[in-house]
Amino acid sequence: MRKLVSLLLTSAVILTGCEALNPPEAGTDPNYAPTYPAGPDPKESRYVQGGIYNPETILPLFETPRARHVGDILTITLVEKTDAKKRAGTTQQKNEKYEGDNATFFGRPISLGSGYTADFELDNKRQFMGQGESVQTNKLNGSISVTVSELLPNGNMVIQGEKWIRINEGNEFVRLAGIVRPQDIQPDNTLTSDRIANAKISYGGTGQVANTNKQGWFAKFVWGPLWPV
Repeated sequence: MRKLVSLLLTSAVILTGCEALNPPEAGTDPNYAPTYPAGPDPKESRYVQGGIYNPETILPLFETPRARHVGDILTITLVEKTDAKKRAGTTQQKNEKYEGDNATFFGRPISLGSGYTADFELDNKRQFMGQGESVQTNKLNGSISVTVSELLPNGNMVIQGEKWIRINEGNEFVRLAGIVRPQDIQPDNTLTSDRIANAKISYGGTGQVANTNKQGWFAKFVWGPLWPV
């Protein structure tokens, strides 16, 4: 038993230590890395001199600036808000009572001798009361610019990106990925986050403030699934 407890504690320390020594960093997760447009290297491109038309500097007059190619930038306005409340109450009660007076057999009272009779009385009571309540509220506002990483056959676009901000002794980040429809993109090349399908939005931070809000390795082990209930 002691060996098992020692092994579990050692595993918890190692896993927690790996998480603390490897915090998230900008640009390390390929699911949120920026995507660049495919094409020739800009350093190797040569400008055509003396001509009116230049494909490298053309500005189309009849095209909207909305994102529609791999590598294009799209600004997402975060309007995430969840407000969930659940309450349940249960009360059960059951009373049972059985009485048998003046018990007779073929019309004669039953006697057990020494003044005892076959009269009986049973009383059974059962009661259960349960109550539970859960309240959760989340809100995330702001904006983040992401890039188009893939074009789907039906015209939808896969987007991904992240935003990091350095504040005092820590970094705050927002990561976003999902699928959007070109019809939902506004003329100013913006889109609200509630229009993203299969959205993956994460907000977190690193540094002293973020570490203060985290549980220690022993607390994680006690509240984890390996701790016997």
